[in-house]
Amino acid sequence: MKRPLVSIVILCHNDKQYLARCVASLRRFTRVDHEIIFVDNGSKDGVIRDLRRIRRTYGYPVKIIRNPVNQFFAGGNNQGMRAARGKHILLLNADTVVTPGWLDGLVRCVEKDSSIGLVGPYTNHAVGLQVQWPTAYRTLSQMPQWARSWSRRRKGKIKTVPWLIGVCLLISRSTLDTVGLLDDRFGPGGFEDYDYCLRVHLAGKKIVIAQDVYIHHFGGRGYVNMRYEDLRTRNRRVYWDKWSEWAAQRWTGQDLSPALASLRC
Repeated sequence: MKRPLVSIVILCHNDKQYLARCVASLRRFTRVDHEIIFVDNGSKDGVIRDLRRIRRTYGYPVKIIRNPVNQFFAGGNNQGMRAARGKHILLLNADTVVTPGWLDGLVRCVEKDSSIGLVGPYTNHAVGLQVQWPTAYRTLSQMPQWARSWSRRRKGKIKTVPWLIGVCLLISRSTLDTVGLLDDRFGPGGFEDYDYCLRVHLAGKKIVIAQDVYIHHFGGRGYVNMRYEDLRTRNRRVYWDKWSEWAAQRWTGQDLSPALASLRC
């Protein structure tokens, strides 16, 4: 079987109401050879039936991984990445809608410059440098035409940044081989993407925004009925403890090779 250029990993956790929009946009606007790996993270909304129907009708290969309980962002995406055959891997939230040329623009960055390890798009809903707000489109039906104009004005431009959010994250295969998987010590509450970006920096790879790529993100759907701030505090502590230990070894002049090896997950 021919190896796809990109493996798109999509987590599903009770995302039935968003998944149809996401997949419809993928069908319409993805021209790059790809496969999709759905990881159903203990959904209770019957989304598995939709996933099976997508597998039968989608124009590219589709795999489904089912978890009886939620493995959360890091654990679920790691399962998808282990199953990926693509030259590159893309993590994509189920509550997103992509636009014309989106994957072409992301892939172009890593194919053109091997020093780039991670690429992300601009979006309406995230944290930090990737956010473009307010939106210039009023409805999703207006977004494709607007996004084409957006892309033409920024064709081929990139912006180097310190970190990206995991809502839509392209990982080059060489980066995955060097850095490894996400750290599944981080449960729900974030920081696994910050952690991964720091590890990519330490591996000597660049992190960039493809300025000619934009996607829509509904946002915040993975934390319904969860105490988000409490979860965030817990993961912040995991992040701090992990990296403060590494920094202490660096500052005291100890051999860093064991510490660096421990950061590869």
